[in-house]
Order: sequence, then structure tokens, then C-alpha cells
Amino acid sequence: MVLTYSFCNVSVMPLRSEPSHGAEQMSQLLFGERATVLEVNNKDWARIACEWDGYEGWCRFSQLAVVTAKEYRKTAKYFSTGNAGKLVFENSEMWLPAGSELVRLKKGFITPVNKAGKFKGKKGVVKNVSLNGAAVKDAAMQYLHAPYQWGGRSIAGIDCSGLTQMVFKLCNKSIPRDASQQANEGTLVDFLQHANCGDLAFFDNAEGKIVHVAILLDGQTVIHATETAGRVVLDHIDPAGIISNTLKKRTHNLRFVKRIM
Repeated sequence: MVLTYSFCNVSVMPLRSEPSHGAEQMSQLLFGERATVLEVNNKDWARIACEWDGYEGWCRFSQLAVVTAKEYRKTAKYFSTGNAGKLVFENSEMWLPAGSELVRLKKGFITPVNKAGKFKGKKGVVKNVSLNGAAVKDAAMQYLHAPYQWGGRSIAGIDCSGLTQMVFKLCNKSIPRDASQQANEGTLVDFLQHANCGDLAFFDNAEGKIVHVAILLDGQTVIHATETAGRVVLDHIDPAGIISNTLKKRTHNLRFVKRIM
């Protein structure tokens, strides 16, 4: 049951498996992303469902701005398209990573909670965003060298499926949060040499479980967030999987390629 409606009012908000700072970070919400509040624990922690992907988890209630159902239903018309976006207040600044939704934007000002800050940075009009190979590549390259972080969705730290989800969000395409869920989307590409820029390559472990995802830039190159390299990197791919350019060895076994566009 929905208790109330909200949006994230900080730059990056951890979403955890339990109402504790020590619990696993499952995902993150970025500024302006909406969520329904399902449960509140002692007014400190809230169990939420994220509007963008349906993901559920726990966050600090204080990092949410409570809104009416009417305001919640108003989707943002603009979003931050670069990683240098910020809200400038009288004596301070607040970083807004790529993919932040510019809610409550009026005459260049945004009100996260009580104070209005002026938005400075690159913004895109949601309805004008294109989904094509070139757009996917441009969005993905913004994250090159970002550190690997389990559950991350920003340039400050991102995981493999967080990268693919955010890249497609910057192209106004919603896909699920986890690699195993993303593997159920789109249509199968029969051979790697038939892949296009923007297709997703999925990789499995010894038990056959999908454990990794990467974005194809061409038939021989992927960009992905990988724990082995510790960051977002460009690597070589062949029909057997990924060969790390840094480690000079095979690190991931290819299961199949999907076309999401």
C-alpha cells in the first residue's frame, strides 16, 4: 500500500536491502527521481518503490521530498545530461549527476526542499531525446573511467547494469535495474558480427546465471563497468566473451546479445 509520494532530494541516495547503513546497497536514486513510500520505520527509514524501474528497497526518509499525488504524476520535462550539473545556492552548491530529473524547475530555479537553487549545467528535453546507436555511445562514453561500485548509478560509482540502465535513461528508454532482468528485454541478435552499436551483450557464470552486461560499440568493442578492472573500461569482445585490455586475459563468457532499441 502506498503511504505517500516522493522524489529524491539529494544528489545520490543509496537504496539498501535493509533499514541500516550497514546493509547492502542494492541501487541508488538520483536527484528528482520519483518513488512511492510503502513503509516508514520510526520515521528514519522508508521502504520505497522506484518509479523508473520498480525497484524496492530502504532509504533514509530525510533524503526524500514528500509531494502530493498530483505533483508526483507530473513527469519532469528536463533532465541533467552532463556530469557537471549543479544547483547553486546563496552560499553553497549541490551536484546533480547525469540522469537527475529537474523537477520543480521554474525560471532556471529548482527547490529541492525549502531553498531554491539555480540550475547550472547541460539539460535535455525529455521528449526530444533520441534512441539510436550514436546517442547510446555518446551517453556511455560520459562514464568512461568512472569507478566500479556495487549498486551505483552515477559517475561517482557505478556497476555493470547501472551503467546500461543510466545510458538508456539518457536516451529516454527505461530498462530494468539488474543484468538478469535486462537479459529478458529486446530481441536476440543471432551472431556477434551482426551486432549494432548500442546492443547489449550478456555474460554468464559457470552455473549459467547471467551475471554481467556490457554495451557493444561495434562487433569487437564493448564499454562496461567491471569489478576486475575496478572502473568503466573499453575492452575487446569475440564470440567467446570479453578479453580485458588491461589484464590481457579473458574475464567474461558471452551468453548472448540483445537488441533493446
